[in-house]
Amino acid sequence: MSLPTKDIIASVLVAVAAVVYLLWSADAALPGLGGTRATGLVVLALGFVASATAVVPGFGQLMHGNKVYLVGTSLLGSVAFVAGILMLVSASEAALTTMISVMLVLWAISTIHHVLLARHGSRAQSGLTPPASSSRQPSMR
Repeated sequence: MSLPTKDIIASVLVAVAAVVYLLWSADAALPGLGGTRATGLVVLALGFVASATAVVPGFGQLMHGNKVYLVGTSLLGSVAFVAGILMLVSASEAALTTMISVMLVLWAISTIHHVLLARHGSRAQSGLTPPASSSRQPSMR
């Protein structure tokens, strides 16, 4: 299985966020990251950059994609956003835990989705699957 470059970058960023969170939760936080807000801000920033890195190149392409994927990831992203705001406002450990948990789920869903799209695209290009639109256009005479 070959990951697209954008997903490799996002995976590294999410892994760093997970390590920062795990160190914080084990009371072994990096210097300056002992507080919930400081750790949460780093996790939030890494998650935002990971999301921006792995996103579909254009809004039009996103809107013509899988609607279930779009709605599901949008709902999960909204949960992560609200958890991030709550974490920043109230220094809530539960909100930080929710945020990193949803980030990991979003990362897994998007990485699997991108791998499946890449695999499907390579099969279509190699002629193993029929093109998406197999209807013939009437010839103009």
